[in-house]
Amino acid sequence: MNWIREKVRKFVERAKQTLQKNRPSKKDQEDSLWMNCPGCNQMQLKEDLKKNFNVCSCLHHFDLDPKTRFDKLIFDDGIYELIHCPSWANPDPINFSYNGVKAIDKYKNYQKKTGQESAILIAAGKMNGLNVVCAGYNWSFGGSAISLRESEHLLAGMQYAIDNKADCFLSFYCSGGMDVKGNLFSLTKGMAAVIMAMNTLKRKNILTVGVLSSKTTGGLFVDTFANQLLFAENKNSNNLLFSGKRVSASVNKGTQLPEDFGYGSSLKELGMLDGFFESRLEIKERISTLIRVLLKKPEVEAKIEKESNVTVDASIKASA
Repeated sequence: MNWIREKVRKFVERAKQTLQKNRPSKKDQEDSLWMNCPGCNQMQLKEDLKKNFNVCSCLHHFDLDPKTRFDKLIFDDGIYELIHCPSWANPDPINFSYNGVKAIDKYKNYQKKTGQESAILIAAGKMNGLNVVCAGYNWSFGGSAISLRESEHLLAGMQYAIDNKADCFLSFYCSGGMDVKGNLFSLTKGMAAVIMAMNTLKRKNILTVGVLSSKTTGGLFVDTFANQLLFAENKNSNNLLFSGKRVSASVNKGTQLPEDFGYGSSLKELGMLDGFFESRLEIKERISTLIRVLLKKPEVEAKIEKESNVTVDASIKASA
């Protein structure tokens, strides 16, 4: 029987080698000029996607880094002031390491790769003439895991909004949630302290608006509901949930999860979101209109096109 085991083992090894050779590596995928769109299952030129801010013709939304979003889609003329992360904010308070790799070293590599101080880019500027502070989560920075440092950065941005009497604190979410390597520090700062700060913004009459991109999960998904208005970037934005589909399925054994579980369209239907956008290209105009209406800034007429599902109640318009 040993000779049979040996033959099976050799066959498995050969199969593994064949699959490894045929499957492109992560570097191969990054270097390729093409990428497959999961929305339409068609190959798309990366250059064409880049020109359209990573929105496919089928309206599937790929990740968009916050700097590009701020430069081209949010701030007037791409002019804004970066709000820096406090230098003393520690991303690794418990000196975590795994298999000989220090967490702080990985964090520094992410900083070098993205050019950001933390996983969140925070900036202040004008959006259609409104004073806005924006927080953009960068998935390329370790999945935007929220450590103690990210939480302190957020608190610094919110304090800036209060000190400078901003009209709105606008967040673009895309994160796997709290950094488990940060232990309770991530939870206490990333959830409790940040939610308390969000409530302070509301008391100061600063509108808080959140936009969920695909892959917004865990504790951060909970944080998003502290916003006064909450939208999905697109109806097909997915993985908008606290726990993943497999975990949810195991908890609800015997219950078939709906196909649109964790999608923007499903969350709106369930009343968890105020709406969703057709494309990230329309977010600036839609959010600006809502801010002006809700904060009663009548100097610019608020107009909502009929085809958008982001609507303003007539009674709210009348009060403005």
